[in-house]
Amino acid sequence: MINFDPDIVEQCRTGNRMAQMLLYKTFYKRIYNTCYRILRDSSDAEDVMQDSFLKALTGLDKYDGSTPFEAWLVRIAINSSIDKLRRKSLDYVSLDENIGYNIIDKDENDEWEHIKDRVAEVKAAIEKLPESSRLIINLYLIEGYDHEEIAEILNIAPGTSRIQYMRAKQKLIALM
Repeated sequence: MINFDPDIVEQCRTGNRMAQMLLYKTFYKRIYNTCYRILRDSSDAEDVMQDSFLKALTGLDKYDGSTPFEAWLVRIAINSSIDKLRRKSLDYVSLDENIGYNIIDKDENDEWEHIKDRVAEVKAAIEKLPESSRLIINLYLIEGYDHEEIAEILNIAPGTSRIQYMRAKQKLIALM
């Protein structure tokens, strides 16, 4: 989470353009990255990011402060990204593989290099997943949502979210 002064939100509610620009500068990278991980298209991610900020700034009366502002803004971006995906006809794919792996290194520098390589490998494998699997993996592992929240976002049952996550994880492991 980004360290953020909640008074800026109040200033944005009054229409303070400087506060709105500060809010944008504070969160635009986080929101863009969230959108990009879901949409995998730079121009779509930029469009959805801008739309998310517009929705947030025009809907500040709906923000009640019960959750951190960043979480509220990220939720808007995720929902907007998912809406964009739905317009592109999101198809869920059945996955059945189950493969395990272990990482063991002795030297700390070698271990760090190995970890960096594995992270790059995981990112590349995530990009190869079908959209529905990539979406579940991103929401659960990267954005940190639990299955109940994912179910609410995707309008599916929590059990379905768990099963799709398990299958997506298996497919990710198989790709690696």
